[in-house]
Amino acid sequence: MAPVTQIMYFKTSSSYLQDPARLISELATTSSVDKIEGFSKAYLGFETEDPSNAFWVFEWTSKSAHDTYHQTDTFKATQSASRQVFASRPTHTFAGFSNTSQIFSAPVTEFVTFTLKEGVSMNALQPLVQQLQAKLQGTPKFYGSSWAPVVDKPNVVHGVLGWESVQAHWDAVSSGPLKEIIDKVKKVADLWLVHAVLTRYNV
Repeated sequence: MAPVTQIMYFKTSSSYLQDPARLISELATTSSVDKIEGFSKAYLGFETEDPSNAFWVFEWTSKSAHDTYHQTDTFKATQSASRQVFASRPTHTFAGFSNTSQIFSAPVTEFVTFTLKEGVSMNALQPLVQQLQAKLQGTPKFYGSSWAPVVDKPNVVHGVLGWESVQAHWDAVSSGPLKEIIDKVKKVADLWLVHAVLTRYNV
């Protein structure tokens, strides 16, 4: 089974905004996080555009390891405890990214999705994603990128990119070859993106 990254994205409660460390510590204790089979890394943080939104990024040895954990009593207890964190129902996205350590550890991580427009095939988008990934190499203040289809959503490609700052990202794509590729992407897919500042949670 291939490793998979789980991205949770949600509106946070006021108590979580005020003291995230305390609630994370309580959840980690409830879930016995260090004993979860197949769970390898966690990165937690807030969106820069709207800091009341949060990201929890979990790396699993496989999707089945995540699914198996969801059947356990420990998960049910954790789910109950986590209600004090969420002010909205979290979205869960799974993708088979690779080499993400530098990306999620960067000062800023960009989360971006390309959703195919109706009637457009992935064959139109995939070469553009490959061009984008190639052209990004060597970009100033860039920490790397990884791109993968979203599990169970064959019309969506997800990207995660590491940057020195949000401004470094906008500087890189405001003109030149990267902008040209992105403009082509927008003709075949709807684009969604935000940034977040993540911190590795030591399990």
